[in-house]
Amino acid sequence: MGFGTGSVLFRKTVYLKRGFVGAFRCALLVVCAAAGCTLHTVNETATPTVSGGKAFTISTEGVEAPNRWWRSLGDPKLSALVEKALSNNLELQQARLRIEQAESLEKQAAAGLFPALDADGDARRTWSDAGTYGDRVTGGLTLSWEADLWRRLTSIRQAAEFDNAAAREDLQAAALLLAGEVAETYLGVIEEKLQLALLGRQIEVSKTLLELIELRFSVGESDIVDVYQQRQQLASAQAQLPLIHARRRVLANRLKILVARSPADPAAEAADDLPKLPEPPKVGVPSALLTNRPDLRRIRCELIAADHRVAEAVADRLPRLQLGLERGYDGANFRRLTSDGLFTSLMGDLAGPVVDWGLRKAEVERRRAIVEENLLELSEAYLTAIGEVEDAMWRERRQRELIKALQKELDFATRNLKETRIRFSRAALTDYLPVLAAVQSLQALERNLLTRRRELVSIRILLYRALGGAQPWTSAKPSDQDRSGPRPGFGRRNKS
Repeated sequence: MGFGTGSVLFRKTVYLKRGFVGAFRCALLVVCAAAGCTLHTVNETATPTVSGGKAFTISTEGVEAPNRWWRSLGDPKLSALVEKALSNNLELQQARLRIEQAESLEKQAAAGLFPALDADGDARRTWSDAGTYGDRVTGGLTLSWEADLWRRLTSIRQAAEFDNAAAREDLQAAALLLAGEVAETYLGVIEEKLQLALLGRQIEVSKTLLELIELRFSVGESDIVDVYQQRQQLASAQAQLPLIHARRRVLANRLKILVARSPADPAAEAADDLPKLPEPPKVGVPSALLTNRPDLRRIRCELIAADHRVAEAVADRLPRLQLGLERGYDGANFRRLTSDGLFTSLMGDLAGPVVDWGLRKAEVERRRAIVEENLLELSEAYLTAIGEVEDAMWRERRQRELIKALQKELDFATRNLKETRIRFSRAALTDYLPVLAAVQSLQALERNLLTRRRELVSIRILLYRALGGAQPWTSAKPSDQDRSGPRPGFGRRNKS
C-alpha cells in the first residue's frame, strides 16, 4: 500500500465513521432507554436535610465578624504568633502536600479526556537453521482516544476537581483550628503569668500577717494555734508556685511546637495582661455558615465528588467506544526504507457488559449510599455548627454576668478581711479563724476571677471559630500567598 493510497483510504474511512458514530450513538441511546439505563444527574446545589432556622436565638448588633479575628484582639504579639503558625506549622504543611496530591490526581483524571499518542519501533534479524536470515523493521505512531459518549470520563475529572477543592477547604479548616489553638495557648501563658504575679502578692500579704501573729504571740496576745494556722496558710499559698511554673512551661512548649520550633528554643514574650474584647460580631443567619465554615464547605465538596462518582458508575454500565489511528512503517530492509512499507490504520473498538451478575449495578448502589451518607454528615455538621455559635453567644453572655457577680463578691470579701483584721488587732476578736477564713476566701476569689476573665476571651475565640470566614486564612503553598484555590460551583446543576 502506497502513502497516497493510504491517505485516501484514511479520509474515506473518517467520512464513513462520522456518520456511523452519530447513528450508532442514537441507536445505543434507544437501546439503553428501553433497557432502563438512564444517565445520572449530579446535584451540585445539595443542601442539608434539616432546617437550621431563620435566625439565632441571640442577635448582636456589633461589627462584622473579622476574617482574621486574632487581629481584632489588639495584641501584636498574638497576631505575630498566629501568622507564624499559619506559615510554619507542620500539620498545615502536611495539608498543603495533600493538596498537591489532589492536584496531581485531578490532572491525571483530566488527561483521560484527550487522545493519547504513543510511539513504538522494532528492528530484528532472524537466522534460520539453513543459514539464511531475514530482516524486519516496524514502527510508527498510534493515536488512541475513548469517546466520552456517556460522560464517564468527564465525571471522573469533575469528581477529582471537587476532591481537590475539598483538600483546600480541609487546609482552611485546619488553619482556623490552629489559629484558635495558638490563641488559647497564648492566653494560657498570659493567665499563668498573671497568676504567678498575683500569687506573689498574696504570699507577701500572708507573710505580713504571719509576722503580725508572731509578734502578738511573743507578747502573749495570741495563741500558738494562731501562729500554726497562719503558717499553714502561707505554706498552702507557696505550694501553688510549682504548679503554676509547670503549667506555664507546658503551655510555652506547646506554643513553640505550634509555630514549628523546638521546646529548647527561647520562649516568645507574652503580653502583660489579657486582651480587651471588641464588640461582639454580627452572627448573621444560620444558613450563612454553609458558605463561611470551611469544614462545611469541605463536606459539601466531598458530597458533590461522591455524586459525580455515581454518574461514573452509571456510565460504566454502558458500552465504551475506543477509536484509534496508527501511522507506521512495516518493511524488510534495514538500509533503505521505502514508501511501500508505510501504512495507515483506523481502528474502532466497541465493548460493553452483557452479563456481570449485578456487579456494576451493585457498585452504583454502593456509591449512592455514600452520597446519602455524606448528605447526612453535612446535615449533622450543619446542626453542630449552629449549636457552636449558639453555645458561644450564650456562654459569653452568662460569663459576663458571672464576672460581674464575682467582682461584687470580691468587693465584699475585701471589706470583710479589712474589718476582721481591724477587730482582731483591737482584740475585739480573740479567735484568728475569721481572719484566716477571710484571707483564704479573698485570695481564692482573686485567682478565680482571673481565670474567669481568661475564659471570657476564650469564649469569644470559640465564637469567631464557630462563625468561620468566607476568605482563606492561609495559602495552599507557602510561596504562593495570594492563591485561594478553586471555588466549587454550588449554584449550578451538572448532568453527567
